Amino acid sequence: MSRRLEWVIITLVLALAAALRLWALGEVPPGLAHDEVANWLIAQDIFAGHHAIYFTAAYGHEPLYQYVQAASVALFGDHWLGLRWPSVAFGLLGIVVTYALTRRLFGAPVALLTAVWLATSFWPLFYARVALRAISLPFTASLSAYFLLRTTNSTPHQSTTPEVTNWLLAGLFLGLSLYTYMAARILPFVLVAYLIYFFLIHSSTPIPWSRLLVCLLVAAVVSAPLVVWLMTHPGAEYRITEVREPLIRLFAGDPSLVWQNLIANLEFFTFSGDPWPRQNLPGRPVFADPISAALFWAGLIIALWRWRVPRYGFLLIWLVGSLVPSIVTSDAPSSIRDILGLVVTFVFPALALVEAGRWLKHRLQIRRFLPPASCLLLPASCLLLLAPCLLLTVRDYFFIWPRHEVVQFDYQADLTAVAHRLDELPASTPIAVAGLSVHTMDGPGLDLAARRDVGDVRLCDTRETLVVPAGRDIWLFVPRVVPLDVDLQKRLMEWGAIVETNPQSAFVSYRLPEVEAVRSDLQRLETQATLPGGRPVALPISFSGQMAFLGYEWTRPTPAPGDSANLLTYWRVEAPPPGQLKIFVHVLVESNMSIIQHDGLGSPPRGWAAGDLVVQKHVLPLPANLAPGLYKLHLGIYNAPAGPRLSVAGADRLILPPIEVNAPP
Repeated sequence: MSRRLEWVIITLVLALAAALRLWALGEVPPGLAHDEVANWLIAQDIFAGHHAIYFTAAYGHEPLYQYVQAASVALFGDHWLGLRWPSVAFGLLGIVVTYALTRRLFGAPVALLTAVWLATSFWPLFYARVALRAISLPFTASLSAYFLLRTTNSTPHQSTTPEVTNWLLAGLFLGLSLYTYMAARILPFVLVAYLIYFFLIHSSTPIPWSRLLVCLLVAAVVSAPLVVWLMTHPGAEYRITEVREPLIRLFAGDPSLVWQNLIANLEFFTFSGDPWPRQNLPGRPVFADPISAALFWAGLIIALWRWRVPRYGFLLIWLVGSLVPSIVTSDAPSSIRDILGLVVTFVFPALALVEAGRWLKHRLQIRRFLPPASCLLLPASCLLLLAPCLLLTVRDYFFIWPRHEVVQFDYQADLTAVAHRLDELPASTPIAVAGLSVHTMDGPGLDLAARRDVGDVRLCDTRETLVVPAGRDIWLFVPRVVPLDVDLQKRLMEWGAIVETNPQSAFVSYRLPEVEAVRSDLQRLETQATLPGGRPVALPISFSGQMAFLGYEWTRPTPAPGDSANLLTYWRVEAPPPGQLKIFVHVLVESNMSIIQHDGLGSPPRGWAAGDLVVQKHVLPLPANLAPGLYKLHLGIYNAPAGPRLSVAGADRLILPPIEVNAPP
């Protein structure tokens, strides 16, 4: 194969890889997962001057990807392209470096085929399209391996670079890899294992101790800031604590979980695959088509048969090492913890296909009655064999996987659909949006998904809280995955809300064209309340000038022991508070000891405006052994998470009329 033809082919392969990674990037995945939103929040911290060796947010993050992503967000903006572009870039660069590494080991044909499989397979495609840091590891790791193998691999491709430079660069990228993703921590052991293997196989080759020491010293110096920080902050990586049970049990003498994980990781390639919908079509193996699966095992057998040849030994050692992070942790197999395997996994089927092609070419050449042009059948056959991989990837990734209900939930497809609907409304429209993570991820997720400014959009967890913005022509959007409490929904309908939905819609819309019905309905509320000394107060009454208490009503006024007493409290925003508030309701006995308590306010103050109505539902489960009678009821507001309480007429709470508990029927 001529060098020019090789360049043409690898350029076309990279163009195909780029097309697959950029096509509908804002639509598949169908929205931004919480992990991606968390990465954006880290980028915002970086912009604010928080520069760290290790970011502790969202279970902990190594910093290399985060800084690259911050630069990408600064360049492209606060949306899916700014977040996901680094993964696209790292994915494409990973193909390039893996191609160069494989070419050095096995020549151009194997390298080109490896690049095609990397470009068209589900596993590398997935991680190149989501804003997760793991995809940066194969790039830096393969660079480290490339320069290391330039010092040990005796192939026709000789380097003009001084050997000591290769050792230095190998150490540099080894140290840098530790700043990408936690699975990189197995990489030093993989490379050291290969060097031990190499010098045992080539026992006559002198070990370059000084240069090996330089390589390890460079890696140690580069990685030292991160290593030292983690050693001095042992609690920072609590996610590892959550998933290390198999390793703990192994050290305790029970290898059963590790053995199960080993079997699961062997099945990962051709039988069952990663079971988690968030990062794979559940159960889809790496090689989903039988041709690629058969070639993978054939290539693995070839490598095992030739294990004494260093380049094959390298493949085997790397493959085994890449599986270790998933084998010793929970929830195996995990395609993200096996991410280091992207460097060598697709070399095996390419190796088998080239070996088969060479055998077939030899067979065709000895049949002299066949014309020389028959050799063109070989590249055509390779393309034909790789076509099922591409077709299955396109079908599974772009058309089947995004429709999975777990994927729709994890990637917030419903919230993304709401954001697109908000883009269609006038900027001055009063809007509330329901969510399940209103205090954490829903706000940033809405910011990223919408093109308009959504800073004035009220968020509320409609399982317990309803926010009705001040103004006219008010909209409430409830994503399909968010329940709307029946009592809160009943109030909406009584106020004349117009419901807009259809079976295919990702959300339900409630529109209140007029607020007169709301105002008149509030007139019927109970308004009896006293201060702790017994002095009655008139409602509405202000709590520290931030929230005015309008009144309350019971939806189950006379419950029995074992039932739940449901109380709705109504509030008007006077001035948006500086932080999160909680409304508390305490049920007390005569001795003023609290026996039942509910604290809640499922709405952050983000977007609140003076005049907004807040309805909070308090569910008070009554113990089954509670004696019938009257019980005191205290109500107040405090600054979350633990105080202080807001002041109401000089006191820290109001006292409502007692709740009556009936005798059980």
